[in-house]
Amino acid sequence: YKFDAFVAHDYDDFGWIRQHMIPQLEEGRNFRLCIGERDFIPGSQLEEVIVDNIRNSRKTILLLTPKFIQSEWCDFELAMSRNKLFASGRDVVIAVILKPLPVGSINGRVYNVLKSRLYLEWNPDDIHAQELFWAKLTDALRSGQTLDLTDSSEIREDA
Repeated sequence: YKFDAFVAHDYDDFGWIRQHMIPQLEEGRNFRLCIGERDFIPGSQLEEVIVDNIRNSRKTILLLTPKFIQSEWCDFELAMSRNKLFASGRDVVIAVILKPLPVGSINGRVYNVLKSRLYLEWNPDDIHAQELFWAKLTDALRSGQTLDLTDSSEIREDA
């Protein structure tokens, strides 16, 4: 694979990716992330670029926010990631709740992802929780499974 993970996200969250995710995962742990704002070639057909980059990534990290889960891109990137899951037989989706999702705002596809696997939640106010978040995300990126978890308060089994 060319990338360890394709990062599916809303454009408004690129600042968080640049401030937190790139330093932690690429600079600190030597993962290679595919981030559209940086890695997509301008002028290409966006849908084709997304499909190619998901295909060339071991995992897909879904950065879920209220705005992103309402977008057509969330549905498209999730559908392409799930196609890869079915084709490869491996669980390739890592769900991260970056911002709280209001009750009633979660569509069927996102709901199924959150109900069918463990997911991580970002806590902007708790340094200890952030350290655990990065450790668990690192484990998920390294493993053949989505997550191998035990006792973390910011990792939930239910939506």
